Amino acid sequence: NNRANSWMIVGNAYAEVDFLKKFTARTSIGANERNDYSQNFGFTQYDNKQGNNLPHSYSENAAFGSQSTWTNTLNYNNLFGKHSVQVLLGSESVRIAGRNLGGSRSGFFATDYNFLTLGNGTMMINNSSSGDINTLFSVFTRLDYSFNDKYLLGLTLRRDGSSRFGSNKRFGMFPSVSLGWRVSNEGFMKNISWINDLKIRGSYGILGSQSNVSGANQFSLYGGGHGNAFYDIAGTSNSVQQGFIQTRIGNINTGWEENIISNAGFDASLFNNKLTVNVEYYKKSIDGLLFTQPLPATVGGAVYPVINIGDIQNSGVDASVGYRGNFSKDLGFAVTTNFTSYKNVVKHIPTPGFFNSGNLQGFGAIARNEIGRPVSAFYGYDVLGLFNSQAEVTASPTQSGAGPGRFKYRDVDNDGKITPADRTFIGSPNPDFTYGINLGLNYKRFDLSSIFYGSQGNEIVNTIRSYTHFYGGYVGNKSKVMLNAWTPENTDTTVPRIENGVTLSTSGALNSYFVEDGSFLKFKNLILGYSLSPTVLQKIGVSNVRLYMQGTNLFTITKYTGLDPDLGGSTSAFGIDFGNYPSNERGFLFGINASF
Repeated sequence: NNRANSWMIVGNAYAEVDFLKKFTARTSIGANERNDYSQNFGFTQYDNKQGNNLPHSYSENAAFGSQSTWTNTLNYNNLFGKHSVQVLLGSESVRIAGRNLGGSRSGFFATDYNFLTLGNGTMMINNSSSGDINTLFSVFTRLDYSFNDKYLLGLTLRRDGSSRFGSNKRFGMFPSVSLGWRVSNEGFMKNISWINDLKIRGSYGILGSQSNVSGANQFSLYGGGHGNAFYDIAGTSNSVQQGFIQTRIGNINTGWEENIISNAGFDASLFNNKLTVNVEYYKKSIDGLLFTQPLPATVGGAVYPVINIGDIQNSGVDASVGYRGNFSKDLGFAVTTNFTSYKNVVKHIPTPGFFNSGNLQGFGAIARNEIGRPVSAFYGYDVLGLFNSQAEVTASPTQSGAGPGRFKYRDVDNDGKITPADRTFIGSPNPDFTYGINLGLNYKRFDLSSIFYGSQGNEIVNTIRSYTHFYGGYVGNKSKVMLNAWTPENTDTTVPRIENGVTLSTSGALNSYFVEDGSFLKFKNLILGYSLSPTVLQKIGVSNVRLYMQGTNLFTITKYTGLDPDLGGSTSAFGIDFGNYPSNERGFLFGINASF
């Protein structure tokens, strides 16, 4: 009985006029209107009755939203002699607004869908509504210049203003420049016939980002409901008066996150354009990373503001090589490979030089972002193994909850006891490199293509193990790995003993037992197509018909024991499997493409 409906209308209209031969003026208006309605029913969990005795519940939610974009540009294009010049001036205004309404209740007399309305609920009566609006206004200019199609210059400058930021930091200036040299057009290259095209290029630019910032971020807000902000001032049950508590802490000094990107490389087409090679070195620095401000619990329950909290740098090499050829007149092939190396480091964070992220109940913070370390590095206790005897416990550093069959931690600071100071970096979600392979075949009117994608050297925190490998926290089904749990007769294992208690030495803290190798290779896509004969199609007035079969996510090669090693996450907390819904479901499609 979980049902949802969405209606969306997307459209665009524009007007364009050419004048004075070299100029083009254009104005365009785009709109996106959306309405959503959903119902959700939750049954009482009969498979977890011991830990859940809540009655069934029902909720309804409705929302609408709109986005409008108004863009105006003036373009100048001229070619004189060996010079080519393009100049663009423009402005753009974006407005995003929406509201939503929701309600929920429990204690329904029937679970039949026909009786599920909010009015039939008798317990836990809740309702809420909210609204949001934010705007963006930008002006920009671009210059593209080339001389004799050999020397290339591109300049861009834009000024963006966002209502998501306070008046102190609302506007940002973002320039970029790119240079290119088409070496293959030089006179000294004329006799080198196996080089069809060779260009050396480089660029530097700054991009602004306002991601993860609410339109209300700059404001301190107050509100509250009966449970936390209403007061019985007179001491009688009939005199409850409305009060207010702080619900959001504002920050007017939050500003644009700046992505500073530079690269240098070359592009080449060789051997009659059969071989293409693209190589570049890149460096991307994030200045003023937007992240929720970490504050002590004594501040209260208000929503903390997003602030500019640090600087991050990524660097590496990005390369691709492609080759296209023929085995025979009717059989052709194409192979493309790409490779990206990746090094990530936190360059600056205000005192104390780090902040934590990625919280999980029972573990606390999972990731620590610290100067000199990769972003979202995992931080916890390093497991040396399992205690196999009481004598081993006695001979080891003092550790809360230590006992045979439980985790034995490394004493990082060598003070003879295991304390929070012994937590250390136990893994990183950042890969050493990623890669891809695209393969294609063409035989007469048949075509076959495939895509492989892989990541190497990244690690994952599998929080699901805290539920499936231990009895202390979660009542429910367990993993079959517990068949190999530690016992006095089975000490050659990494799986702790079976018990109900939760301590530092069991499942009461993040440690390296939960960190796994997240490397993988995915067979993402396979398509087989057949195009009908043009001779037959012309007789019925059709220009092209192609039949195809497609398979997606056909297999994944990985050592990771979770459902899917390809995880998302936020800028400062990724590579953490909280029970994420997998994106590797196998799928099959059959289709027809036709042109008339």
